[in-house]
Amino acid sequence: MTIEFRELRTAAELAPMPVLEARVWGDVDLVAVNLLVATISEGGMAIGAFDDDRLVGSVYGFATHEPHVLHSHYLAVDPDYRRTGLGVALKQHQRDWCLANGRTAMRWTFDPLQLGNAHLNLRSLGAVGVQYHANLYGPMGGINGGLPSDRLVVEWQLVGDRFTGVESIDVEVPPVTAGEIANAAPPALHARVAMREAMLPLFDDGWLVIDVDRVGRTYTLSR
Repeated sequence: MTIEFRELRTAAELAPMPVLEARVWGDVDLVAVNLLVATISEGGMAIGAFDDDRLVGSVYGFATHEPHVLHSHYLAVDPDYRRTGLGVALKQHQRDWCLANGRTAMRWTFDPLQLGNAHLNLRSLGAVGVQYHANLYGPMGGINGGLPSDRLVVEWQLVGDRFTGVESIDVEVPPVTAGEIANAAPPALHARVAMREAMLPLFDDGWLVIDVDRVGRTYTLSR
């Protein structure tokens, strides 16, 4: 497999991105091409991964109120190309873009029940969980099943040392599958509420998420 990475800016170049979004997350809440063009023209970015002329992965981010920070809105990898390292490669290309354009940090959100994403963000990339939001985007369909959209905000410092803290605790993640989340099954709602009740008081007390064990189903927090 030979993958080519290209920066995307024009409407024609960006047109395949909502199509890939729908393939990855379902045909809901897609980012329109006109919005992609507008945010990119104001300091955002998009990079596509192509296998020949087929878009098989992309990262998209936009400017924030902090000039040194890019909000990375999404990372999408075609289901046929998962577990190939493409996700990490796309984030590294996004990192290179940030450093070339005066950005020294990235922030983004993910569902803390999705431990595969947590592993990528916390272990593979070295980001740190800095905030927990209850129902951040409102109920979301597709793979989210209409559950409350609780999200963990992670920050990836692209220069300097990573935060480690001086004490740590572990928080268990209730057993739940992606299928149960997509179908809003009772175990998924239970897991959502349990994570919220465990995480919010800890963040209020100054703890940050620094690691995940997706096999043991635990998050490690430090302060």
